[in-house]
Amino acid sequence: MQVMILAAGRSTRLGSLGMALPKPLLPVCGYPAVTYALALCRQAGLHDVVINLHHHGDKLGKALGDGSQFGVNLRYSVEEELLGTGGGVGKARALFASEPVLIINGKVAAEVDLRAVIAAHGQAPRGTMATMVLRTDPHPELWAPIGVDANGRVMSIRGQCAGRPALLAPRMFTGIYVVESALLDRLPPGVSDIIGDAFIPALLAGDHIGSMTMTGYFAEHSTPESYLAGNLALVANPALLSHPPGPLAGVDPAAHVDPSAQIVPPVRLAAGAVVEAGAVVGPWAVVCGGGRVSAGTQVVRSVVWSGATAQGDLAGTIVTPEGPLLAETTPPPHMV
Repeated sequence: MQVMILAAGRSTRLGSLGMALPKPLLPVCGYPAVTYALALCRQAGLHDVVINLHHHGDKLGKALGDGSQFGVNLRYSVEEELLGTGGGVGKARALFASEPVLIINGKVAAEVDLRAVIAAHGQAPRGTMATMVLRTDPHPELWAPIGVDANGRVMSIRGQCAGRPALLAPRMFTGIYVVESALLDRLPPGVSDIIGDAFIPALLAGDHIGSMTMTGYFAEHSTPESYLAGNLALVANPALLSHPPGPLAGVDPAAHVDPSAQIVPPVRLAAGAVVEAGAVVGPWAVVCGGGRVSAGTQVVRSVVWSGATAQGDLAGTIVTPEGPLLAETTPPPHMV
């Protein structure tokens, strides 16, 4: 099965972070966020991957190349005009050798077996239009929940219901799904929203949409707060992901740490990270390759990007080449 990774969005919820980089290139424990999806594809034996590009598309293309360094073959669908989640998939269909296709949002890191997702779709009732990967959430009302019945059939999306089901379990959509040609055929030309313009009309027409509920780790990195939290969760507990793009914690042998600096685990110091004399890094800190912690600086619960220099006492901060951004005003109790 072919894969499409959605990577064209404007990253507006990230504010200044999204102006500097598109969400798929945000460094998570030192690796571009999109490489977490690529690692899942490689692990599942899915090597033919299409990525759509718009916002900072040149940076994405340069960072990922032909995909060989990630064990996949990448092709790109370039959107001169941002086409939305539906229009982007519609434009990319010319690159699909066959359908159905597995679609993944390029900003997520998830503990999910894509082979199991494909198998769930293959075992669904004949005529199933799509299989959505969902997850439970303590506050589903914040995410326009998907309602599923006892058999996992999707019965409501964004408050639109098929029939009058007696009881629905609310789930959050992960942005991972398998979709059939018949559903994609509903998309209008040009800009469109795949949920509003394809999934909901199919649902209301009585078409079968299935689901699979994942139980493992999931992070979507859409805001500065969730981005920082995603980094810190993985550096504190690398076992949350069984197939990451590389080590999520520890000091890389190619990091440059002054002998007088203090490293307090858990930390992730990537190859090429620099920690100067007398600095204290950690606990819960990430310094990307090309990131620098200046002499005497203390970095706690923070991420230092490539090309950035951390200075002073920093906590709950994302340090970019343009300067520091406070992303956490109240640390979680377990990090105090």
